[in-house]
Amino acid sequence: MSSLGRKTGRCIVVPTDFQQPARRAFGYGIKLARLLGVWMEIVHVIKTPYDMPGPSQYSRYLDTAKTSALLELARLTRIAKEAGVQVEPSLQFGVPDACILRRANHVRAEVIVMGTEGRTGWDRLHIGSTVEAVVRQAPCPVLAIHGGLARDVVGHPARVKLARLLVATDFSPCADQALQAVSALARLTQAKVCVVHAAGKGASKKDGQRKLNVLMEELRRQGLEEVEGFWIPGEPIETILSQAARWESDVVSVGTQGRRGLSRLVLGSVAEGVLRRAGCPVLVVKNAHRLSVPMLDTKGDAQADDAHH
Repeated sequence: MSSLGRKTGRCIVVPTDFQQPARRAFGYGIKLARLLGVWMEIVHVIKTPYDMPGPSQYSRYLDTAKTSALLELARLTRIAKEAGVQVEPSLQFGVPDACILRRANHVRAEVIVMGTEGRTGWDRLHIGSTVEAVVRQAPCPVLAIHGGLARDVVGHPARVKLARLLVATDFSPCADQALQAVSALARLTQAKVCVVHAAGKGASKKDGQRKLNVLMEELRRQGLEEVEGFWIPGEPIETILSQAARWESDVVSVGTQGRRGLSRLVLGSVAEGVLRRAGCPVLVVKNAHRLSVPMLDTKGDAQADDAHH
């Protein structure tokens, strides 16, 4: 594997609370780091308690939590290094989402990979306040991994599948960012790509299909051989989710408009709906984020993970 990750400073951030969803996300983090030739920062946040009765109890709490966290971080660091990934552990204290976002900004992360508490039924509508806050305010794309989907305990990168990538498009600039991110990832993994457009009432099928054909031709010019496009009438969220399940997608990618200030706290309704309910990992790509999706945009020396097995 290339060592260009450290030389160029390119990095991905993988937050962890050491629970099942985070363990699964860790496997995806290793997979992506190896594919992209970047280094990985593993972030654990010890929450600041607000109900400690006194300084001595607070000190004991921090000592115990810190010791336990450092042991777990060391274990994950060892696993990543054994997988050929350059890695740095980071122990933070405070509010989890604020700490994760601060680290992502500090290292100029190209992508954040994190687990969610996604389950089946109504529970899956609540993906966790930390994940939602990070996705809404992140300076880069976020790959969210539903913990409820995991069959393996550790989330071994060899079990991570990136062979079937679905991207939703409404032909907007932010959707194009998601499309280009998926295209670059597909070139690294030789994945099949499915482009889906959910057409609203009164939409012209002829016009929509023409735009889809243009996108697919562009993807083929970029080197993708297996590309499918679907113009499907219907409500966007349900259409995307249904097609993702039907097509057995390994990842669904959606673009959303990133803005400055308070408006950045409002994630696009389609992206949020897909993120909360998808039966597979979701890559949320913003249009106005700082890095303009250079992540997943390298071929060069980065090697496909499967070449290491």
